[in-house]
Amino acid sequence: MEESGKLLDHDVVITSRKKIQMTGINDVTSFDEGQVMAQNTDSDISIEGENLKIEKFDSQSGVLTVNGKINGLYYYGTSPSKKKKTIKGIFK
Repeated sequence: MEESGKLLDHDVVITSRKKIQMTGINDVTSFDEGQVMAQNTDSDISIEGENLKIEKFDSQSGVLTVNGKINGLYYYGTSPSKKKKTIKGIFK
């Protein structure tokens, strides 16, 4: 999503490993209790955990809120072979 030629800000807030709120999300491409896949303008994003539930997704504002046990957050560039782990081991 672009507004007046500029990219939307992308922020992530994880609260007590039980809730994650993200801004700048364009789409949720798939979800189940173990993984939520989303997209922003730069990459695909994977939220991994247990008992995950989408509390809110507003495509107009770009806000995504997921509840459950958060085990990991991963960003994937334009090529799936360039998997980037941004948060690893922080929740062990």
